[in-house]
Amino acid sequence: MEPDTWRDNVDRRTFLKAGMATAAVAGLPLDTLGEETTANKPPALPTRLLGRTGKKVTILNLGAGREPSNRLLNATYDMGVRYIDTADCYANGASEEALGKWMAKTGRRTEFCIVTKDHPRTPSQWVEMMETRLAALQTDYIDLFFIHALGEPGQSDADPTDIPQMKEWGAAAEKMKKTGKVHHVGFSTHSSMPLRIQLLNNAAKGGWVDAIMLSYDPPSVRDHAEFDKALDTCHKAGIGLICMKEMRSVGEVPRILPQFKEMGLTPNQAVLHAVWSDERIATICSAMPNLGILKENTTAARKFKPLDGDKVGAVMELYERHGNTFCGGCDGRCQKAGCTKAAISDIARYLTYHERDGMPEEARALFAALSPEQRDWHGADLAAASAACLSKLDFAALLARAEQKLA
Repeated sequence: MEPDTWRDNVDRRTFLKAGMATAAVAGLPLDTLGEETTANKPPALPTRLLGRTGKKVTILNLGAGREPSNRLLNATYDMGVRYIDTADCYANGASEEALGKWMAKTGRRTEFCIVTKDHPRTPSQWVEMMETRLAALQTDYIDLFFIHALGEPGQSDADPTDIPQMKEWGAAAEKMKKTGKVHHVGFSTHSSMPLRIQLLNNAAKGGWVDAIMLSYDPPSVRDHAEFDKALDTCHKAGIGLICMKEMRSVGEVPRILPQFKEMGLTPNQAVLHAVWSDERIATICSAMPNLGILKENTTAARKFKPLDGDKVGAVMELYERHGNTFCGGCDGRCQKAGCTKAAISDIARYLTYHERDGMPEEARALFAALSPEQRDWHGADLAAASAACLSKLDFAALLARAEQKLA
């Protein structure tokens, strides 16, 4: 599919205003999946080019935020996923270690795009971290090496939003790529919407960023024109865009809703289809911690066809009706409405890392990096903040839990 097919199949304005041969796998009982003896494995999932890298990646990838079992990794391979995302901090390093041992045992390293990340404060530190990540993964090269969670407080010696356009960081990236041990570089970002937009625009200006992994969902594109423009800017600059957190702001919903029944999709599959309908997005990173979710998502990937405006509208309605569990980061309207300097949206997001992502240490570290003023939400008008929130988060309940779990 050519890069502009999304625009041909789903009119941009309609999308913004409107609000995944599976038979071989789908018919298998879960207890037969993930065994090394599985026969007649299906081919890889559909692929897209990852920006100017020239690398074709499967449109769905495994986010190994928790330590992946051999059974899950085998099933990931069997179901056609050929891209795995990990990081130095995932499961306190156990994610990289498990993945490295599995690749060494199975000999499947060259069949996968492997992404890992680290938390450098300086360009020279980033170069030094390369060898540590290679050793942890038991590999000779890393397909994509990211600066992790760019834009978070207290992360680097420089202003994080400036890093994507700084020559010193670009030189460090080039130094690693010249060794052949790192093929491409970039960053991930979970930051608030204003910072996210700035990071994207600066990446396009800097010229050295090959790919960006970012929080993305269809409502964020619809509701923030500057975010949509920044995505366009990066896409035109050849920067590969990787979606994450697309399911975060959708709470518990029925397995089948009437508006998705005719599509033959579950609500979760419909969300994946809506994201893939934006062809600026090369691939979706999904946690898929069990075989049921893995099967559902890979089935969706094989069934994918671009959604029209009405179907995208149904997905938007899903977010609006059930989107009350996660702060995806907006323009700070909750903070303004609550008349507070506390970083209430960031605190709510860190709580999600703790409760839903299984990353309590990272969540506590990010909370601790906030200033005392940013942590002190007690004088805020939380009712007004919730009313202003695009996801209608219950800040009173979330922040009280955050204080107990993150402090």
